[in-house]
Amino acid sequence: MSPPNDVPALLWVVAFQMGVYALMWLLSLALLRESRRAVAHWGAFMALLCAGLVLAALRSEPRHWLPYNGTNAVTVIGFALMRRGTEQFMGLPAQDREQLAVLLPALALFGWLGPGPEEAPIRIVAAYGLQAWILARTLWTVRPALASEFGRASMLGIVGPGSLLVLVLVGLALRQGVAWPEPTEMQVNRTANVALMLTYLGGSALFSFGFLTMVTQRLVARLREASMRDALTGLFNRRAMNDALQRAWLRHRRTGAPMAALVIDLDHFKHINDTLGHAAGDAVLVRVAGLLQRQLRGEDVVGRAGGEEFWLVLPDTPQVHAMALAERLRQQVADASLGITCSVGVALANPADSEASQVIARADAALYRAKAGGRNRVEGG
Repeated sequence: MSPPNDVPALLWVVAFQMGVYALMWLLSLALLRESRRAVAHWGAFMALLCAGLVLAALRSEPRHWLPYNGTNAVTVIGFALMRRGTEQFMGLPAQDREQLAVLLPALALFGWLGPGPEEAPIRIVAAYGLQAWILARTLWTVRPALASEFGRASMLGIVGPGSLLVLVLVGLALRQGVAWPEPTEMQVNRTANVALMLTYLGGSALFSFGFLTMVTQRLVARLREASMRDALTGLFNRRAMNDALQRAWLRHRRTGAPMAALVIDLDHFKHINDTLGHAAGDAVLVRVAGLLQRQLRGEDVVGRAGGEEFWLVLPDTPQVHAMALAERLRQQVADASLGITCSVGVALANPADSEASQVIARADAALYRAKAGGRNRVEGG
């Protein structure tokens, strides 16, 4: 007595889950401002997998092209959209030519073949093989970018299960090759087909959860970055500069390496706002910010502390180099045809400091001496 055929029921269950994930991704488009194209591709991927499984569940005799060949066609198109969406999400160039080079011949094959059981082995090997190839290429292409942006653990959380799914798909293609010419179609009650449905269940859940987590991580990271930036100049704001100052000071205390801080204030900046308008004043601030950024090393940090005041934190910088940089910056502001000059206060961390704020306080005091001494000058503190 043959066991009851449970695979069609599983096909409907997995199709329902794919439909739910497709709806989730497509509804999220209304909430997201970034990664919208990638999310749209993922929603279409899940929708096409859902459609392919529904078509497979509807297979019956006599055979028709759509439930048999159509299942293979929409499924491989779905995998191609998944790859393109994932590459877009990671900011990688689309590999459209590579995809079309394998996708178009496969679709032509599915269109040319009939739905009969004698042609099923070719369809099965082509469909599973192409799905495995697209998924493997996707994982290989995005692996470095995933690790770089989200860390090795998150990368492995995507690549590991994805690689297992590749092995399952390759195994299914090989199984059909060994069983040739008997078709091993997914609607037939076989242990391997039950395993495939469970793999689809787990794989789709991991895919959706993993990339939804990454979308959230990216959003949180960009919100955090925005909260640390000055909206006008793009430099770090006062909060971020206090953090940078604290890190540099702790490093100085730990290693003994010199650390300098500069406080720069634009002279008579209020006069520009009063005579030329705030738009002109904003343009000057942006120009000065760019000038400061171009003069710094990779480890130096610059920010706008507020108004027309800028801070620089310079790790591993002795006093002579800090003073030389301050003088160079003062001269460049004066020569930049901005109609303005600047005053600069310089201070170094010393063993008597009990907290980082003392360094910036001394630089600020030196700045006021530069202002009192006639402006457009550098003073050390």
